[in-house]
Amino acid sequence: MVHQLIAKETEWNRVSKELKTEQLKLVSYDNTLIPLIGKIKLKKMLDYGGGPGVLSLALKKLGADVKEYDLSDDMRNQAAQKIGKKNIYNTIEKIPQNYFDIVICNLVLCIVSEEEVKRILKNIKQLLNAHGFAYIGFCNPKLLNVPETQLDLRPAPKHKYTENHSYIKTKKEGGYQIIENHRPIKWYEKMYKDTGLKLVDTIYTPKYEFKERKIKDFIIFKLKKI
Repeated sequence: MVHQLIAKETEWNRVSKELKTEQLKLVSYDNTLIPLIGKIKLKKMLDYGGGPGVLSLALKKLGADVKEYDLSDDMRNQAAQKIGKKNIYNTIEKIPQNYFDIVICNLVLCIVSEEEVKRILKNIKQLLNAHGFAYIGFCNPKLLNVPETQLDLRPAPKHKYTENHSYIKTKKEGGYQIIENHRPIKWYEKMYKDTGLKLVDTIYTPKYEFKERKIKDFIIFKLKKI
């Protein structure tokens, strides 16, 4: 079976239909994140790299004043249909700084370059207000040596956990492949500190057992300005 490979940030529109149907991911990630945020009603929120707007819509229904930013025209159009065109940003320059109570960045940092990680973190810090929090999450790097979970298929690693490297993994629900940029958790923690973000908490999505392994699919970092 030939799987479609998503190799660049700008190519995610090619699997937009698949993204909307990834129910296991939604149950695991979104159902962990939303309770973490706590009070949502009237909070000024930004979904940074929010894709087709599935999470943005859920937050809107809970009463949030939610906005979304995404690089893809197609993703922004889909999100606009859910939360309104006026709530979509097409450039980072249009987003108000020192404004948001909550900035969410889901499943983005693990698919971009190290330089882009630094740029995104800097942007997030500038967008948060003085009392705001960022929730940054992605696939659990500790699963590098786990060949299969409910969500993913991974090849046998050619590098150590402590080494930054890239590999191709297959998304089981959507049937497509992505280039995952693996970095150890300590690397991300250093990037947060270097950017001027304080790590408040580290949360994992619920544990389950799969093929005699205990799995936590995602890691979420709660951060604030230093």
